[in-house]
Amino acid sequence: MGTSPNSRAGAVRLGIPLMILSFLAVAGFLYWLSVTAGPTETEMAVEAEPDEVQATEVALGDFFAGPPAYMGQYIALREIPVTQLLGSQSFWTNPPGSQAPYLVHLSAALLADSVAVNVGALVDVTGTVLPMSESVLANWDSAGAFPGGESDRVQASFAENFIEVTRIEEVESSEPSS
Repeated sequence: MGTSPNSRAGAVRLGIPLMILSFLAVAGFLYWLSVTAGPTETEMAVEAEPDEVQATEVALGDFFAGPPAYMGQYIALREIPVTQLLGSQSFWTNPPGSQAPYLVHLSAALLADSVAVNVGALVDVTGTVLPMSESVLANWDSAGAFPGGESDRVQASFAENFIEVTRIEEVESSEPSS
């Protein structure tokens, strides 16, 4: 019996060798890629922590003449008086010549280090000037910043902006004592 002209009998004999050849070709290609391809380096943008950034030192008179001008800036203020505590995480300052008290809030990192301030102390602070908002107040409330309850929260809500302090240091008065 002969094969008809439309028979595929010859194709069966080539199937297995072609399959093996295609596997070898793919394996050879993958080997070539592994040998010639170099490691890929990607650059990651790393945002500097405020402590790594140089703070702009601002004179007290300049700052308290217009705090909104420093919104979002990382600044340093020297020898600000602690006038009144607001809960366990904030205090008010009212330097001579300023018209209204100003709110200063300790960052979570400072609170974790158990930093405390005393009324009447002079402190150097470094931090970012931020706007006050309901979400800020809610975050502070959930963090336990208002142990005095709603009255502390209402006091804080009067601040239009505040300094989120990342570094604070108590200093001696530079004024000569009499």
